[in-house]
Amino acid sequence: MTITIEGRKVKIPRVRLLTYTDYAKLTPPDSGKYALLHGKIIHMPSPNVYHQEICLEIAFQLKTFLKKNPIGKVIISPMDVVFNTHNTLQPDVLFISNQRFDILSDTCVKGAPDLVVEVKSEGNTAAEMSQKKAIYEASGVHEYWLVLPEKGLVRQYQNEDGEFMLRHELKKGDTLHAFVVEGFILAISDILS
Repeated sequence: MTITIEGRKVKIPRVRLLTYTDYAKLTPPDSGKYALLHGKIIHMPSPNVYHQEICLEIAFQLKTFLKKNPIGKVIISPMDVVFNTHNTLQPDVLFISNQRFDILSDTCVKGAPDLVVEVKSEGNTAAEMSQKKAIYEASGVHEYWLVLPEKGLVRQYQNEDGEFMLRHELKKGDTLHAFVVEGFILAISDILS
């Protein structure tokens, strides 16, 4: 693109947005330290122990439930989820129903999971979390849980007509009832100390 500044024509270089193919070539395999956000590779700092304990407990409880009720799969990070050409993220925990297994490949998930769980860690900025939420929302994730350990809260969103609606803001003593993993309940005290 060329623009005119003070009578001079100046060529502005185009910024190339990266794709999942670029991302896969440029980042180490099986690394949970990177994401592709709006066509740019971003480094994700390693989470702390408490973050990992929360993710593990949520995944464990989901997996236990799914063994008795085989309605889908639970997957934990690091797992590339390709939401669109320029956005590949690694949600902390995700659920894919049996009817949507076609989005699973050997190396990644190609499309929006039914449920995404993000646990905010010290390295996450508010802007990054907001951008991720917008991608999940626009891509058709049906249910989204945002765990905020520093506030002792879990926000449960449900997607209605392409927009996340906050259904519940839960704290210790409350119980989360999943929408897409029908019959699954989670005591918030089990995940937040």
